[in-house]
Amino acid sequence: MSALLLAVDVGTESARAAVFDEHGGLVAVRSRPLDLLRPHGSHAVYRADSLWHSVCGAITDCLAAEPGLGMRVVGLGFDATASLVLTHVGTPPLEGNADVFCWMDHRAEAEAAEIGLTGDAWLDHTGGAVSPENHLPKLLWLKRRASADWMRVTAVRDLCDELILRATGDDRHSLAALAVKWPYLPSLPDPWRHDLLERLDIAEIWAMGALAGDPVPLGQAQGALQPVVAAQLGLAPGIPVGSGMIDAQAGMLGVVGRNVPARCDRSVALIGGTSTCLMALSAEERAIPGVWGPFRDALLPGLWLTEAGQSCSGAALDAVLADHRGGPGKASAAGHAEASAEILALLDAKGPAFAAGRHAVPDWLGNRAPLNDGSLRALVTGLGEDRARRDFLETYYATARALALQVRQIIGHLNANGFAIDRVSLGGGHARSPLMERLYRDALDCDLVVSSCEEPVLLGTAMATAAAAGVHPDLAAAVDLMSPPQARLTPDPFWRRAHDEAYGIYLRLFAVRNDIALAAETLAGMARPAGRGGAA
Repeated sequence: MSALLLAVDVGTESARAAVFDEHGGLVAVRSRPLDLLRPHGSHAVYRADSLWHSVCGAITDCLAAEPGLGMRVVGLGFDATASLVLTHVGTPPLEGNADVFCWMDHRAEAEAAEIGLTGDAWLDHTGGAVSPENHLPKLLWLKRRASADWMRVTAVRDLCDELILRATGDDRHSLAALAVKWPYLPSLPDPWRHDLLERLDIAEIWAMGALAGDPVPLGQAQGALQPVVAAQLGLAPGIPVGSGMIDAQAGMLGVVGRNVPARCDRSVALIGGTSTCLMALSAEERAIPGVWGPFRDALLPGLWLTEAGQSCSGAALDAVLADHRGGPGKASAAGHAEASAEILALLDAKGPAFAAGRHAVPDWLGNRAPLNDGSLRALVTGLGEDRARRDFLETYYATARALALQVRQIIGHLNANGFAIDRVSLGGGHARSPLMERLYRDALDCDLVVSSCEEPVLLGTAMATAAAAGVHPDLAAAVDLMSPPQARLTPDPFWRRAHDEAYGIYLRLFAVRNDIALAAETLAGMARPAGRGGAA
């Protein structure tokens, strides 16, 4: 009987659990919603106990799909968004009795900009600037602006590591998360950037919890399942729990395909969900302005991981569903499917004339790449009264097209700096959207590859779990043995030409937006003349 592997993926809005066999076959999958709190415009937080409750619910629901499924599971693994958990004494340190910074919390934009001016060597691995989505700016914000709350924090860790701690009782950190979200450079003999932490007067974080300990590489066990948790979940006690990782890293493993070294420099994984991550591997160190990385050993030993993307992609389409006056008034899978179907029919009937006057630079939550500037915002053209269903559909399509065109821009930026990407492997929620799949197929100027696996992010976590549990010799072998069949989608030549035209419009709009942002800085810095009062 085939060994089974249990993978858990904690996204922005849901926790999902899936069981796979040792060949990568999906046996069962279930999900539970998460309670994401938005106390202020740029603030996004969770409660750790609530997250864990959803995770456990997703696991037990999944294992209930077949009798006796749990006792056949030989390994457990977790991936999660790059959210940050704060262990504390007394009252939780964040608003709403929360103790987890969601990855998309942008409250620390000023602190991120300050870190970007330090000139520290870490900046060579963050694209020359620091995103407010990184952990260090958030912690700096908390220490400086809520010092009493900061004093109650006793440990900080990535969400994936918090889940492993709760499952195993072992407080350790995963190398995959540490390398990409902390001032930690695995390529150096002393990886921690102590000088930077001391300069920012936050050196104490290194002594919080287990951050000073040796991290666990991906594909190795980070602990063993505690008996009390095993009994609660319906699993065998003592099974290995693999080292954690960020959800986009799991997605890359699930879609990259077999023989990963041969795909270095020429292939990028596009993991599209609430946000979009583009991840590429190289055998050589390659620092690129405006792009996160390179991070050595963050995914596979000896390889350098480069990460770019968009902070607000699926979330932008959710907002169109929820907020446009001609739309359904709420975001849902059914709403996305209905809008996509209507738009595809209109595109078939009207061609590129549909929504021809609507265009956007889709930086609703800052520009992650190619500028790595969290303060920038979107620019949209073609707006009118926008009351009708047709207006809603045009807005939805213009938003989706802008996201695809910006992905094309990012790939071009990577290729201008040493990569030779001609293959895009699609995974995540965007792979379930016929509209997004068609846009990526026709607009990226690359081959688009789709997987036969419906859950590539969870599959990537199962691959790492298989290595940690000894089902396969190592992570590279697990990827080779568990990768599903893939298909290459051929672009439509007519729509490829149409998107070339739209891309030219996008690039002009991108340049105008950047000029406006610079001019706005001057406007924002103007002091009001003394004695010139305004109207009451």
